[in-house]
Formats: sequence, C-alpha cells, structure tokens
Amino acid sequence: MDNESELTKRAAVFLDSFEIVFGHDWWFTKDNICDRHFIAEDGTFLDPYPGEHFTGGKGDNWCNRSSLLAAYRELKAFMISEGIHNQNY
Repeated sequence: MDNESELTKRAAVFLDSFEIVFGHDWWFTKDNICDRHFIAEDGTFLDPYPGEHFTGGKGDNWCNRSSLLAAYRELKAFMISEGIHNQNY
C-alpha cells in the first residue's frame, strides 16, 4: 500500500471514530467528558491519564472514545513519520 493510500485509510478511520464520539454519541460524550473515571483531573480528552498510555480496558465502557484515541494516535504517528505533521506544535 502506498503512503497516500495509507494516509487515506487512517484518516477515514479517524473521521469515522470522531463522528461517532462527537456526533452519534454526543449525549454520552457530554455526560462523561468531565468524569474523573474517564479523564483524570490533570488529563485532557486526548491524554486522559498523563504519564500512562490509555487504551481503555477494565471499567471503560466508553469504547468509542478508546477507538477514537487509537485512531488519533495511529494517524498522528503516521503523519509524523511521513513528515506531514510537526509533533512540536
């Protein structure tokens, strides 16, 4: 698979996940976005537990967020490796 196809594939997975979390599941996202069980007090949506690589798992019934974070990390890593994204923004 060429790099353009790989980028398209990763972007599509990210976009699908984004639309599920912030569109279809908005009611659930909105209710849980500030819940300390889902995001630590010093965390952010993209880095919910600073210092830990969050992948969801036990106690995380917000699987669409886990999928979104995985798709985001995959797309970002690919874009950095291809020189498309500057990781030091």
